[in-house]
Amino acid sequence: MLPIGGVDEIGSNMTLIRTEKEDIIIDCGLLFPYEECFDINYLIPDFGLLDSDRVHNIIITHGHEDHIGALYHLLKAFPHLKVWVTPFTLHLIQKKLEEHKLNLNYQIYEPAQELNFELVDVTPVHVNHSIPETSGLIIRSKNKEWGALYISDFKVDLKSNHEAPIDFKLIKEKLSVCKNTAYFIDSTNVIYDGKTTSENELSADLEHLMNRPERRLFITLFASNVHRMNAIAKMAQSSGRKIVVMGRSLWTYMEAARQAGHSDLTMDDLFMPDQVKNETGKMLIFLSGCQGDFLSALRRFSYGEDGSFKPTQGDVVIFSSKVIPGNEKKIYRIYNKLTQFGAEIITAYDHLIHASGHPGKEDLHLLIKNFTPNYYIPIHGESYMLRKHEEFINRDFPQIKTQVIHNYQEILLGEGVVKVQLHEPKEPRLIHGKNLEIEKTQISQRRKMATQGAVFISYRGSNAQLEITTIGLPLSAQESLASLKNKLLTQIQEHLANREPSYFKDQVKISTRQFFNNLLGYKPVTEVHLF
Repeated sequence: MLPIGGVDEIGSNMTLIRTEKEDIIIDCGLLFPYEECFDINYLIPDFGLLDSDRVHNIIITHGHEDHIGALYHLLKAFPHLKVWVTPFTLHLIQKKLEEHKLNLNYQIYEPAQELNFELVDVTPVHVNHSIPETSGLIIRSKNKEWGALYISDFKVDLKSNHEAPIDFKLIKEKLSVCKNTAYFIDSTNVIYDGKTTSENELSADLEHLMNRPERRLFITLFASNVHRMNAIAKMAQSSGRKIVVMGRSLWTYMEAARQAGHSDLTMDDLFMPDQVKNETGKMLIFLSGCQGDFLSALRRFSYGEDGSFKPTQGDVVIFSSKVIPGNEKKIYRIYNKLTQFGAEIITAYDHLIHASGHPGKEDLHLLIKNFTPNYYIPIHGESYMLRKHEEFINRDFPQIKTQVIHNYQEILLGEGVVKVQLHEPKEPRLIHGKNLEIEKTQISQRRKMATQGAVFISYRGSNAQLEITTIGLPLSAQESLASLKNKLLTQIQEHLANREPSYFKDQVKISTRQFFNNLLGYKPVTEVHLF
């Protein structure tokens, strides 16, 4: 088992099942950019370790972006791949690939169906998560010498009204016949001591909120949690509210849910904002972008920039979601804006209206007590989470051998032992604009321009004409451009007129940067063009 992404980070999930004859890919997701990436779209795993002669299949465990978001790039590089997928996730993938006119060679799989490959058999096992049709994978060698359970996202929800509970029976049945066993398990919520809340436990508080007297209720949540969205919409309908949906992602997920049988809401049950502009009755308005994304419906509404709805005194805005670490500033700015408009804000701190999709320690206890493996490898989480996961297993299940690994560290299961083989780590690839890769060196240039501004010098030698343009410098710096121009023209006439172009440009650049350093206290990015 070789993780290429998804370990030491939350996102970019991609793991290889490696045998002597072939490699089978598990998932291919994106990583949302961190702050210093300067407005790129997303990051994806590096595919440099993939061999087209060995890789023929990819198994998708569920439809979250950190598991399917890089699939377009993978299929573009390896168009022969067969994609094993469930119906709901297939709809999401096809929607993403439509704009690229990329053919998809796919095979639908069902939970408990055995997928037979050359040297291993892989059995998808139904697990609970925050999106429909999530699977863990039971991976067994043909000779049953080894069996592994791989679950990158799950929780144990024994009370859900929306889906069956995790299939403990299948896990035990398939792994109990193996001589050696290993678990590769989600670490995202391991610092939580208790049992993860069931979706069913949210019903009382959500129903109470839907029955509030205010005419306009707004609610935001993760678009992929279609079970919760469907349940909330039904509650709102029962309280006499029209259901309005703002945001393309919400429409996409709800359409996928309807087609796959996870929602009984019809398109007639849902309204676009422009259909209810003059509505005077009660409404529930779903807003996409619960993490405060810049172009999202939530942010647009909260800042008073939406053409259909603007926040007013008496509005109630419900956040049925948690704030992902790193997004706190964006969300608190939204809280502040809504408060200034006079809207009331309700979060999961006020009512039980959000449940995690990841296992706390009690969930992990239930999994391990159902079937206890010989080896345990924490995955899917930041480095801190992986280490805490290992400490938890060592404390509560000392009989299990643990191993913390990182991306590009391959776990070798063979001969009754576990070994770690190191591969040279590769940085994730940066994707920007029209799904094009942008090099890290270019991001470094963006950073310099963003923090230091830029100066462009154009010089035409035939008539000694020089022009200076600045971007991102204080406006007061414009007053000194005439002085800089005179300085450069003098330098050119006295020392540079007959010099090599490269030397000419370097000397002008040095003089310009020194000039602004004396003036501003820093050196802007400087480019010199000769004509």
